[in-house]
Amino acid sequence: CTLCRWELSCCHQGEKDVTHHLESAAHQANSRVISQQQRIAFVSVLDPLTDQVTRAEVKVTALLAVHNFPLVTTDHLGLLLKDICPNSKIAKHYASAKTKSTCMLNGAIAPYVQWCLVSQMKNEPFSLSVEESNDTGLEKMNPLTVRIFDLQKHIVTTQLLDLCLTTGSHATTTEGMFSKIDEKMTLHEIPWQNCVGSSVDNTSVNLGKNNSIKTWVQGKNKSVYFMGCPCHIMHNTASTGVSGFDVEDFCIDCYYYFGKSTKLKSSLEDFCMFCDVEYRQIMKHVHTRWLSLEVAINRLLQQYTALKSYFLSVNDSCVRFERLSSAFSDPMTEVYLMFFQATLPVFTTSNKFLQREDPCTYMVDGVLSAFVQKLLGKFIQVQIIKNAVSLQDVDFANPDNQLPDESLFVGLVIKQTMCRLTNEGDISPATKKFFFLHSVTKYAFKKLPLNDAVLKNATFVNFDVKENCTFEQVEYFVDRYKHLFSLNPAEMEMLQDEFVDYQLLHRSEIPQYVWMDTVWVHLSNVKSPAGHMRFPSLSRLARLVLVLPHSNADEERVFSLIRKNRTPFRPNLALDGTLSSIIQVKLANPEPCFKFEPTKEVIKKPRGPHGSTTK
Repeated sequence: CTLCRWELSCCHQGEKDVTHHLESAAHQANSRVISQQQRIAFVSVLDPLTDQVTRAEVKVTALLAVHNFPLVTTDHLGLLLKDICPNSKIAKHYASAKTKSTCMLNGAIAPYVQWCLVSQMKNEPFSLSVEESNDTGLEKMNPLTVRIFDLQKHIVTTQLLDLCLTTGSHATTTEGMFSKIDEKMTLHEIPWQNCVGSSVDNTSVNLGKNNSIKTWVQGKNKSVYFMGCPCHIMHNTASTGVSGFDVEDFCIDCYYYFGKSTKLKSSLEDFCMFCDVEYRQIMKHVHTRWLSLEVAINRLLQQYTALKSYFLSVNDSCVRFERLSSAFSDPMTEVYLMFFQATLPVFTTSNKFLQREDPCTYMVDGVLSAFVQKLLGKFIQVQIIKNAVSLQDVDFANPDNQLPDESLFVGLVIKQTMCRLTNEGDISPATKKFFFLHSVTKYAFKKLPLNDAVLKNATFVNFDVKENCTFEQVEYFVDRYKHLFSLNPAEMEMLQDEFVDYQLLHRSEIPQYVWMDTVWVHLSNVKSPAGHMRFPSLSRLARLVLVLPHSNADEERVFSLIRKNRTPFRPNLALDGTLSSIIQVKLANPEPCFKFEPTKEVIKKPRGPHGSTTK
């Protein structure tokens, strides 16, 4: 008997033995218990309400990830929704607390986002970016971000493939970092041949001639274009403007001396009132925050008189105070700060451009040339610059080509301050020779990619200057990435026809646009009068050029997202779990979170194979 789990013998009375057992009290009791048990349905019944509830749970989880909310918020969110929406069936059945929300994020949303990215990487050209985290834990993060033309969103996007955690003694070595990157590429069966570019920091570990990330990657695909970070280079270039004065250390010392003490801030406020200067909080400067230096210097100059009076009047035994007291005792410190205040806008304007998220590789060559030209114009005679065939031909180190000291473009306030200090006897006339603009320019020429063939030839994708471009620029990329564009002579002629047709386009033939990837999405869908695609090969080549990197700012943004999520209040987020999932979801959905629409696959995944809810 299966109900009683009992074996009976019917050899005595046959059928009567069976009937006697069925009428027994024990069998009747077991039968009643079994009949009252709920049956398990192995075939799920379609329930629209269940899908609607799961959709709501997925969208709320995505919202929490995008806006850096702790997932523990969901422990009370479901109860809150039931209270404020008593007539809503969805709110009534909403049942996603911290555990389930974490499972949905790690087991449904993030895997789907990664699957979509990997699927595109297998078929489209892409660029990789990687940067190391600080060595402060057992696990070292090396976020691997991907820049790819998203054919679904019709824009160039930057997404996270993996955090690429490394551990042990080889965590910081080039071989250890690359092996982890290659491991992820192999795991997802992504071909290295589709990798067309890579942006990394300007270190020998990344760009060295021997045993660097560059040599390892180009061992897999020799055509990969490597781009250092011009944002870092420009920032370092600005710091070489004055010899013997480290403006970054000075700003950092000022902030941290007052930053943690209410008493010291109050004392500084008293000096500001005495000097008739408005007290303003001193701004924090960080070496990797390239745009914060100009703001910090401006704030120091606004209350320089009060700061100088404070450090020359107060006594303190700490080392930082002694450094600041010595700096404020030097009459040239104010002039140094004014010099940076006058020259930094040239650097920050170009730096802001290079930190753009939209694809702008096609404009980098022009921006860098304009930047160097502005530097030359501050201390080189204009006629010398105009007569040079190229900017590299300008002999800026020749004193005969330089402007006299009184004509240097260092700011009117600086000149007046220098004259005042000289007349008062605080400085000697020889001290005026402190502006080393030629050393700044020398550093820029040495470090910036001013003669980069990729950057010079990439300008053909710029719709605004297409008439000034040549087909040789298109041929350059076809030849460089011949493994992706194996065109025969007849196909090359067709490509040239497409390029000429593209050059003849009028602005009125394309819609209003902001980003160039939007233009090429439109051009890739334009058809000829015969119904054929008008720019099939040229648009495919343009999509490749648009994913080439123009800086390493994307990686810095990833670390900023990590700091916003892995806070002192949430220090235990798993690097290879929830934290990685949060960053993937944030980067994959640039549109507002309320527009995020989970697919049917994502909605059904939080439920188990038999319709039960995943815990």
